[in-house]
Amino acid sequence: MAMTKETGINDDIGIAAGAFQDFTKRAIGAQSEFVKKYSEAYWHWQERIQIEATQLTEFFKHVSSTSSAPDQIGILQGWMKGAKQRFTEDVVYSIEAAKALTNVGLQA
Repeated sequence: MAMTKETGINDDIGIAAGAFQDFTKRAIGAQSEFVKKYSEAYWHWQERIQIEATQLTEFFKHVSSTSSAPDQIGILQGWMKGAKQRFTEDVVYSIEAAKALTNVGLQA
């Protein structure tokens, strides 16, 4: 059977269509993974905002419930220690989330 020009073109179109379908599947998969990772980060930060607001409310409640300056300083020091720990955890999470989002982009 002789290969005609039309057969060659049809083969090329089939190869191109297959490549495009593969690319589309990978792009959709990467986009889905990116949305998943982004959503996880979003809800993490929503929770952190809630926790921080609660911590701050508790801090002000404790400070206002005592009139002793040394007690207020102790409350402040305790709150600052917790805030520093939460900040450190936030930095670590930020780095991990950025890496995860970057890796999704690189795998696409």
